[in-house]
Amino acid sequence: MLSKSPFERLQQLNDEFEIWWDASPLAYAPWKEKFLAGIEDTKKEKFAGWLDKLYNDKHPEKSVFRGVTTNPRITRETLDWIPEECTPWIKEIKEKYQGCSLEELAWMTYTKITEEGVKKYLPLFEASNYKYGHVSAQVDPRLLTDTREMLRQGIGLKALSPNIMIKSPATKEGIYNIMLLTALAIPTNATVCFTLPQILAVAEAVRKGKELGEANGVDYSQWRSVITMMLGRFEETKEFNEQAAAAGIELTDEVRHWAGLAVSKKAVRILKQEGYESKLLLCSSRPGPVVDNKQKVWHIEKMAGEPIVYTINPAMIGDFCKLYENEPIADHRNEEIPDNILAKLIQLPYFRQGYFAHGMTADQFVAHPASIYTANGFANDMRLLEEFVEKV
Repeated sequence: MLSKSPFERLQQLNDEFEIWWDASPLAYAPWKEKFLAGIEDTKKEKFAGWLDKLYNDKHPEKSVFRGVTTNPRITRETLDWIPEECTPWIKEIKEKYQGCSLEELAWMTYTKITEEGVKKYLPLFEASNYKYGHVSAQVDPRLLTDTREMLRQGIGLKALSPNIMIKSPATKEGIYNIMLLTALAIPTNATVCFTLPQILAVAEAVRKGKELGEANGVDYSQWRSVITMMLGRFEETKEFNEQAAAAGIELTDEVRHWAGLAVSKKAVRILKQEGYESKLLLCSSRPGPVVDNKQKVWHIEKMAGEPIVYTINPAMIGDFCKLYENEPIADHRNEEIPDNILAKLIQLPYFRQGYFAHGMTADQFVAHPASIYTANGFANDMRLLEEFVEKV
């Protein structure tokens, strides 16, 4: 029997493999309680111990989690996790700012939830000498091409707390925003990102922004940069499936999962070779494939040992703990995509766009199928947040 949780064992392989919580910090306690309620009694004590180590509220600096990512959907879900806390905040905002539009009231609600949640990771931020404990807060996802407004919102969000990290989309305009924020030593997280060209464009923008800031004497002691690769969202688009069908290629679970992994592993290698300071962050992990009658999560397992950040949502945190409870996790940092699988994927324009450094131009980033799908989803999440605020 393995005494350490699967996430502790992942970190043991390489201390530069960081686990982040992909939900509001305010949601961890109620989620943990609900999850443990569904665990059989013989395992409840062990799983409770594992979850206590993931986030140690008495000593956050000892937590397995080293940071947090949030987005509009996560913020909306927080309202369901802790309505007794959030509803009074919304009422107070609506009473205090009666002349404001619904959009403005919803944004103030978003910033309030962010401001309260980020406090939980400030002790880790300070104890780690500002290396860990960042909490990502996203600019309005409907601003994909509005650099001025993204910059304004980013600066406003950063003012909430020193450990705020700004999520900005990996569109041409969003990447320019990242460069400007970096020049101000504001930590950034590039989101709505699915391809190697986007990852490298962000890394280069961050490098230029930091050079500009350093030339002007800006302090970078509390700064860092991560670039998100949205694995599952990259692999699930209609265009990917249609091109594979047209080429007579069966996208089995193994082939599909290797598509995102191949882009990610290549990105890690290039970021290191070129000396970029940005760190790859992976998200939207999906279960699969089934190997020897066992459910696997290759999106996480195959990246074990890599110097990356992995942000994981509550559902996958629970699933991974169960699936790998007694399953060894090997170091996969030197593993490459199998030649026979790469030979299939390379036939598809969709994959080539994502896998090759010059597969897309900056002007094409906003029109990538996964970008359109994700941006529409995030925009809808903002509308759901606005609807909740309106009904309170």
